[in-house]
Amino acid sequence: MAGVAVESGDRIGVLATLSATLGPTTRLVRDSAERRNKKPDITARIVDGAFQALRAGDRQLHDSLVLAAFSELAADCDVIVLAQASMARVVDHTQGELGGPLVLASPDSGMSQLSSLFPSHDSSTAPVTEKDPKHV
Repeated sequence: MAGVAVESGDRIGVLATLSATLGPTTRLVRDSAERRNKKPDITARIVDGAFQALRAGDRQLHDSLVLAAFSELAADCDVIVLAQASMARVVDHTQGELGGPLVLASPDSGMSQLSSLFPSHDSSTAPVTEKDPKHV
């Protein structure tokens, strides 16, 4: 996700509901930029109250706080990284405006990364048998 963010824009926003996640995610983006010899402008923001709302079982409040923070950050970013999986469900609500930032969420990015590391095999060309230790 950090690599895609760095390759996709010069103005990167990192949005999190916990400071414990914001710091490491921001560092991942910075480290990825350094490896690519890029110097993006990275803006990191905490969504105040969202984590507490989620812990209290108020998903609607959590999502509205995340969307509000996203909207504020979107005007100044080419890419926004949502640092926590709990934020991923609001991605659909962020895709309405043309020309808006690319939004990266950890579940989708993680699955894309895993699928590139472990490509699937076509069952018609590679039958699975009980004796095949790779498929046990």
